[in-house]
Amino acid sequence: MRVLVVDDAAVSRAAFALVAVGAGHIVVAEAAEAGPVPALLESHEPDALVIDGRLEGVLMPELIARVRAAHPALRIVVVAALDESALVRAALDAGASCALLRPFLPSHVAAALATPNNPALRQSSG
Repeated sequence: MRVLVVDDAAVSRAAFALVAVGAGHIVVAEAAEAGPVPALLESHEPDALVIDGRLEGVLMPELIARVRAAHPALRIVVVAALDESALVRAALDAGASCALLRPFLPSHVAAALATPNNPALRQSSG
């Protein structure tokens, strides 16, 4: 699977990319903010978008709805904290495929990218 990773924290992008590549995926692009997402989706044609749910200055549900409308087959994985249930629900309602809840294990990343679209939440069990 070709993956676009968007997170404002470089260490988070690098960690997610490392896990995704380890699970057999290809990270085609990374971004630190939401602004370049539309252009990156067009130029790199990823199968999945993994995006931090709390990017600065972004109304995540609106961004997800726009991305979903333009790319209906794209797998959209929103990364959120365990206590961000309202954000997760809004993201899923807007068209996200699933949410990956921090803290998570490498196996949860692989499952979030591999599982067919459904709103099942992935989270660490300890």
